[in-house]
Amino acid sequence: MKEADLILTGGVVLTMNEQYDLYDPGAVAIRDGTIVAVGPAEEVEQAWTARERVDCSGHAVLPGLINAHTHAPMTLVRGLADDLRLDVWLIGYMMPVEREFVRPDFCWLGTQLACAEMIRSGVTCFGDMYYYEEAVADAAAQVGMRAVCAQSILKFPTPDALSYDEGLRLAEDFIGRWKGHHLVIPAVGPHAAYTATAEMLRDCARLALSHDVPIHIHVAETAQEVQDHR
Repeated sequence: MKEADLILTGGVVLTMNEQYDLYDPGAVAIRDGTIVAVGPAEEVEQAWTARERVDCSGHAVLPGLINAHTHAPMTLVRGLADDLRLDVWLIGYMMPVEREFVRPDFCWLGTQLACAEMIRSGVTCFGDMYYYEEAVADAAAQVGMRAVCAQSILKFPTPDALSYDEGLRLAEDFIGRWKGHHLVIPAVGPHAAYTATAEMLRDCARLALSHDVPIHIHVAETAQEVQDHR
């Protein structure tokens, strides 16, 4: 019998493999942080033993969820000026607040809170775009979450950059420091078409291509934006 560190057993195991295999009851064996066996509970427990065994009866066992778009530090301003039209909320309320209060420690603490909430909800990876993305990446890595972190770039001053050119330099420096990290993938974050110029978008695309990193951008947030882009 082979030895694992942990066996999760008795729950409904959703594999999300190409065949979408489901085992009820199923089991998952884990060794050195790696899944080494998945299948019907009886088969896995006959082949594997473990120092720790968790009875998951009545629960679903599935791969971690992915939150594809976040501004993790904004957990600290949750509820501010809710239920307004996007442009009114963003330009009239949120951006002035961000210019006043957003600093690296704000972003680090807000991301730690966001990570705690995401983990509790079954999220193990998230895609983020915000200011001081270095602090976001550091907070996520300390927690142990996977993240795609994009340094935001806008055509006007932001909390961490006085100009678009400075924002682009920040993004390139951020990529240089985090490329190859085992948990964090750095990315380029042109905020949106309505906060960028065509030249900015081309520059961001060139930067992403030159470093082989993703781009994270707001697209089609509202019906009006969809209409404007047609």
